[in-house]
Formats: sequence, C-alpha cells, structure tokens
Amino acid sequence: MKHCELLQKDLFAYVEKELPSVQFQHLDHHISECAECNRILAEFKSMLALMEEQKSIEPRPFAETRILQGIESRLEKRQKSAAPVFVRILQPAFISVGIAAALSIGFFIGSDFADTRMQSTETDEMIESVRTDLNVPQFMTDDLFHFTE
Repeated sequence: MKHCELLQKDLFAYVEKELPSVQFQHLDHHISECAECNRILAEFKSMLALMEEQKSIEPRPFAETRILQGIESRLEKRQKSAAPVFVRILQPAFISVGIAAALSIGFFIGSDFADTRMQSTETDEMIESVRTDLNVPQFMTDDLFHFTE
C-alpha cells in the first residue's frame, strides 16, 4: 500500500525516470505486481502520448481571431442584457416625450406662421380696397411701389 501512494505521488517523475535508482527499482517491482498501479501507469502514459500528439496538430488559420471575436460578442450580449430594467423602460419613454415635444413645438411654430401669413393676406386685401376706392392705376401698385410692414 505504501508503494501505491508513492507511485501516485511520484508518477510523473517515475515516467520521466527522474527518481533515484533505488526508489525507481522499488516502484518498478511494485508496478509489475500491483494491477491497480499498472493500470494507473498505463492510463497516464496514454494521456501523455495523446498530449504529445495534440502538440503536433496545427491550429486552423484565423482560429484565434474567430475565438476571440466569439468571446467578445458574447460579452457584449451579456453587457447589453445586463442593462437595468428601468433603463430599458425609461429610454423609450424619453424618446416618446421628445417626439411629443418636437411635434408641439412644430405645431406652435406652424400656427404662428399661419397667423403671420393671414395678417399679410388681410393687409394686401386692405391695400387693394384702398387702391380701388382711390382709383389708383394698376401700374402704381406694382411690387416696386408696394409698401408693407
């Protein structure tokens, strides 16, 4: 049992043959007799062989870029979805209030312009009636002689 614990503790050193020769020989003898330690050693060696095999595989071109972009997009989605609920509710409300204010301002400006236009039309009609009453010829009321406020 003591040898099983030593093997598990020094498994990597045993495989790499970095143990002192006496300790290596004791563990080697134990592994030949202990089925469990032999199985552990075989699995460890196959795992090391697999790791060595994977080292030689070349990554696909631009794999790093694609992985980083995927991570960044997921982080952005999380940040967007993590926005407080009141912000997601208040933002459309503020936009609606802004649109209503813009429409109101536009209505008031438009109605003021219509009043000014109406006053100008009334003034033109008054000038025309005075010209008619005074029998002023048409050429005298051309744009050159047309005086309004």
